Amino acid sequence: MVELLATASGLAALGFSLRYTWWRKGQSGIPILMYHQITDDLNNTKLPKLRVSPRRFARQLDFLQKHGYRTLTLSQTLRHRGLQKAVALTFDDAYADFYHQAWPLLKQRGMTATLFVVSSEIGGCNRWDLAKGLPEEPLISREQLKELDQGGIEIGGHSHSHAMLTSLNDSRLLREITGCQKMLTDMIGHPVRAFSYPYGLYNERVCQAVLRAGFTLACTIKPGKLMPKNTQPLLIPRIMIKRRDDHLDFKLKLSRTQSSL
Repeated sequence: MVELLATASGLAALGFSLRYTWWRKGQSGIPILMYHQITDDLNNTKLPKLRVSPRRFARQLDFLQKHGYRTLTLSQTLRHRGLQKAVALTFDDAYADFYHQAWPLLKQRGMTATLFVVSSEIGGCNRWDLAKGLPEEPLISREQLKELDQGGIEIGGHSHSHAMLTSLNDSRLLREITGCQKMLTDMIGHPVRAFSYPYGLYNERVCQAVLRAGFTLACTIKPGKLMPKNTQPLLIPRIMIKRRDDHLDFKLKLSRTQSSL
């Protein structure tokens, strides 16, 4: 019986260590968290992992607040000097649920975030997803974006039409990136500095086009933490937060960038 219990205990410990990679070494730097949607509505999507529930998002914000984290915009992270713990919350695509679900929760706690906008679809929908069989979702309107900008949310670019930038010729690439910068600048009344590569795709040509358009920092989807003195501003790593992430997942991702194999 003792041997059986020991075996069962060992298997349970192994299963736990496979599910939660607590054994990874913690990393220094600022965690840049990546979200997409904050919603309970799965809408028959093939990608439920990108839809974090408002209740779980609220718990994550409470965890950050309880443990002394200060939320920064992406632009602020590069100037952070480590006087206190910091974290940046970033949201790709600018879905309308950010305005209706995430923004009220952030305001209640005095927190901020960076929102990456597909400029040609402001007030429209996620047109780039429809051909892949994903459901149509509304995006934030011009008026809502102006309100968010005035309320302390950093507005960033996510290209003009959510194209795969590495596949474009030079003229189309220029239109995608400079068009995004111009439309957002005209709308909110000042240049935008932060950019997020659609699908996480980039190369040297894309990075140079982003820089020439007036963006000074850009996000990838490569896991890792930002080191203000060492990270290349156009290759900022991020940590994806998924729907299934529980309290321990979130805690491990903040310290180790990943919570599972």
